[in-house]
Amino acid sequence: MEKEKNYELRDMIIGFGVLFIYLIGSAYSYDFIGLFGINYNNLSFIAKQVYLISYEIFLTLIIVYIYRKDFIPNLKDFIKNNVSYFKKYIKYWFLMLGLMILSNLIVTMFTTTEISQNQETIVSLLGEAPIYTFILTVFTAPILEELVFRLSFRKMFAHTNLLFIFFSGLFFGGMHVISSFTNITDLLFIIPYSIPGFIFAYIYTKSKNICVPMSLHFIHNGIMMCLQIILLMFI
Repeated sequence: MEKEKNYELRDMIIGFGVLFIYLIGSAYSYDFIGLFGINYNNLSFIAKQVYLISYEIFLTLIIVYIYRKDFIPNLKDFIKNNVSYFKKYIKYWFLMLGLMILSNLIVTMFTTTEISQNQETIVSLLGEAPIYTFILTVFTAPILEELVFRLSFRKMFAHTNLLFIFFSGLFFGGMHVISSFTNITDLLFIIPYSIPGFIFAYIYTKSKNICVPMSLHFIHNGIMMCLQIILLMFI
C-alpha cells in the first residue's frame, strides 16, 4: 500500500512537472535562442519559422521522453488495434464537432466578433506562413497537447474521472483563449475551446490509450486546417 502511494505521488509530481515545463517552454520560446547568443528579432522571416518549428519539436520530444514508459506501449497497442479504436470512438468526434458549432453560435451572440482572437491569429499566420502553421497545428500540437493536457492531468487526478475531465478540458480551453483575448467577452470562447478537451479527456478515460484522443486530435486539426486553406484560396 505504501509503495502504491509513493507511485501515485511520483506520478502526480511528474504530471505537474510536465505541465510546468510546457508552460515555461511555451512562454519563453522566443527567448530560448538567446542562450546561444542569437537575437530572435534579428532572424529572417524564414529563419524564424524554422526555429519555432524546431523548438516546438524539441519541446515535444522532451515530453515524449519523460512519458516514454506510458507513450510507447500505448503507441504499440494503437498501431495494432487502430481500426477498432477508430470505429469505437469516431462518433465522439462528430459529437464534439456538433457541440463546438452550437456553442460557437451561442457565444457569438454575446461577443463583438464571430471568431476568437486565437482563431484570427491562426488564420493570419496561415496566410503569412502556411507551412509553419500547418506543421505546428496538425502535427506537433496534437502530440504535445494530448501529452500535457490529457496524460499529465490524468496523473494529477488519477482517481477521479470527473475532476480529470473537467480540469483537463477547462485548462485546454483556457490556454487557447487567455493568451490572446482582447476584451472580457472573448473569454466566452473558452466554452467551445474546452469542448474538445472534455471529449478527448473522456475518450482517454474509456480507451486508456493516449494515442486514441491524440489520433482524433490529428484528424480534427487536419480537417479544420484543410478547410481553412480552401476558404483562403477562394477569398
